[in-house]
Amino acid sequence: MTNRRDFLKLSALAVAATSGMPGFLARAATQAGGTKTLVVIQLTGGNDGLNTLIPYSNGAYYAARPNIAIPKKDVLTLGGDLGMHPSLRPLMPLWDAGKFAWIENVGYPNPNRSHFASMAIWHTADPMQAQAEGWIGRIADTIGDPFCASNLGNATPQALIARDFSLPSISSVDNFQLKLPQGLDDAFQKMLGVPRSGEAEYLVRATRQMMTNTARVQQSVQKYKAGATYPDTPFAAQLRDTARLIAAGVGQRVLYLSLGSFDTHAGQRGEQDDLLATLAGGLAAFQTDLEKQGLADDVIVMGFSEFGRRVAENDSAGTDHGKGSVMFALGQGVKGGMHGSSPDLEDLSEGDIKYRQDFRGVYAEALTKWLKLDARSILNGDFTGPAWVA
Repeated sequence: MTNRRDFLKLSALAVAATSGMPGFLARAATQAGGTKTLVVIQLTGGNDGLNTLIPYSNGAYYAARPNIAIPKKDVLTLGGDLGMHPSLRPLMPLWDAGKFAWIENVGYPNPNRSHFASMAIWHTADPMQAQAEGWIGRIADTIGDPFCASNLGNATPQALIARDFSLPSISSVDNFQLKLPQGLDDAFQKMLGVPRSGEAEYLVRATRQMMTNTARVQQSVQKYKAGATYPDTPFAAQLRDTARLIAAGVGQRVLYLSLGSFDTHAGQRGEQDDLLATLAGGLAAFQTDLEKQGLADDVIVMGFSEFGRRVAENDSAGTDHGKGSVMFALGQGVKGGMHGSSPDLEDLSEGDIKYRQDFRGVYAEALTKWLKLDARSILNGDFTGPAWVA
């Protein structure tokens, strides 16, 4: 008789061989269609927060950036002394409707300017870099579902690494299907046919449900009709796939996307301008799509970058690696507006903005209020953040 370990190995092989199949094993099968979804967007490379959320009335900003500062006349003013980069104009209707939020001065203790180290810190929610598991992977461990989250892309980020497995990466929703390695089909079907009881019986039943749901989701994805016109960019295509998965009712708690590279050491204005336009155009279409599909009440977006940039521009009309930066949030379940205090450009740390909000507090808000999970056990500590979730 195939034991539980063999069963899990075979199930893992099935999952590992899929061409981007989100899962239905275990509790996910009972959660489909009834859970809140958090979409996490990683701005890879270190987005320059000062040219994203701009202190346009502060002379120190323009003094530090004579060539790359956003002219006052171009800033999308938000009230007070801050405004958005002009490339973010598609987000202005969402800001005006109270569906978009900025979270300022976000970082962590003893900031690290290395891409690799800082990204690992954000992914594991551990500034000491002592943990290998990602914070989203720990969500999977907590709720006992190895398919509660997926990455939209080719490589699974560290954030989605759990204790004993990696959460799936979806390269193409159109290729959504269950595939077993060659020669394993008969053994897998035979394994499913062996009578079991207790947990093993539950796992077999869940696997059968997964296979049934695979066909159902394929049909749902094929029937999906976008409620918005998405820009012709790879990032927007990933957001469209995200909307398709949500509309199909797969019950995933977290969907993860990346956009980059924001590592603007030279010629920043052209490079960042284009990336922010890509971000804004995709997000605006995504939110419109969710609203047209009647799904907007159950989805929020949270965005971050591994660090900000130096306050002063460099000699190549760019900026170098910095520390504190901004996060953003989007959705009908978000408290729109500014959260946190604006950066003090007269009080810097080695030429960098000082962080005032630990990013784990921002995560904790999403975990506790949106996903209804125990943030303390997932983040390994108590962290408080601004009340950005409605």
